[in-house]
Amino acid sequence: MLEVKDKNLSTIKCINIYSKNRTIKLLEEEWSKYKYAVLEKSQLAYNDIRKLLKNKKAYPVVMFYSIIENSLEQEEDIGKSINSIQHVWGYFKNKASEYEKNKYQKDIMKYQNNDIKLKSIKNFLFKMALKYEEEYLLNS
Repeated sequence: MLEVKDKNLSTIKCINIYSKNRTIKLLEEEWSKYKYAVLEKSQLAYNDIRKLLKNKKAYPVVMFYSIIENSLEQEEDIGKSINSIQHVWGYFKNKASEYEKNKYQKDIMKYQNNDIKLKSIKNFLFKMALKYEEEYLLNS
């Protein structure tokens, strides 16, 4: 019997840990869901996972989830958050309207000045992902 708080995520973790199909591809797919959340908290953790996934013959599932969980527990840092936001914005910078570009720039400045919360920028980027049908982002 297993008791967990985040049932859906923990179920996926257990499936990946005990999967008979233990390939790095499975972890790479899982990484696509976490990468920007990890980058938001820790560039070091982001790089560590990228290194883990380079060995295509290994299946470092426990270390993979350990790095993710440890990074997600870190406090919000404006500089790190902006770095991850800029990575996500890269999907839109050539598609966005002038209004959207201006809003993005103003929101970044407001966030740096603690005038808006990170959630506000994330909501804007989510709406952009919906509008421009960025499936990779919508699945992450």
